[in-house]
Amino acid sequence: MILRVIVGAAGQLGSAITAASARTGDRTLAVDPLLTEIPPGVDAVRADAGSPAFGDRLKTALAGASRCELILAGGRVPPLVRVPDATSHDLKTALDDVLTTFRALSMFAVSAPSAAIGGSIVLISSVGARHPHRHMIGYDAARAGMESLARSFALEYAPHGITTRVLAVGPIAESATSRADGDLAEALIKLVPLGRYPRLDEVAEAAITVASAALDCANGHTITLDGGLTVQLRPADIERAPAQIGRSG
Repeated sequence: MILRVIVGAAGQLGSAITAASARTGDRTLAVDPLLTEIPPGVDAVRADAGSPAFGDRLKTALAGASRCELILAGGRVPPLVRVPDATSHDLKTALDDVLTTFRALSMFAVSAPSAAIGGSIVLISSVGARHPHRHMIGYDAARAGMESLARSFALEYAPHGITTRVLAVGPIAESATSRADGDLAEALIKLVPLGRYPRLDEVAEAAITVASAALDCANGHTITLDGGLTVQLRPADIERAPAQIGRSG
């Protein structure tokens, strides 16, 4: 039996991943102090991932599992910490998310081997960890810190049967972030080679897939889901024409 633990399950993405996990028929444990609506068949822990309550429930839930997959669906760091206005307190608030992530990873990494089962850890990050946004220093720093943790855990715990990887996500269609684009939305979507942002359900399904045993050999790596947004040197509308770079076609 697979046990899938979704941390941050009350958020928009966390809720979608929890629902996607429930549809697989695997056992799902949703973790978030703000949980309200819970899909049928899903167990819940209304506590922070760094709390003793989570650790105790995790140890109990691991009983009878043959594999455990931990998906950290993101925290509640302030998305806009503007560089000119940033204070040390702003940055500490943002980076506290990394500490919460670390505590959750540590509890899982200690509990799973003691239960004699293997599994995976997937951290949901942002393309901003490697391609920073303007005016989002706190958010991007927190996500970069999470990715560094993932690489360290990949080295430390793979020998114990627990692999770690990152799913870095770009803008998501119909999310609060994309809706905030307002009049700029059409122009911004044109920057994506695919011509659209990934849908919420696509990201949720991708998270389930990335956590699966089929991706265990991606240990320590980051998988990007952004429609090709961050792989280009320049967007198509300002790219030089073939004739300008010495090619005719």
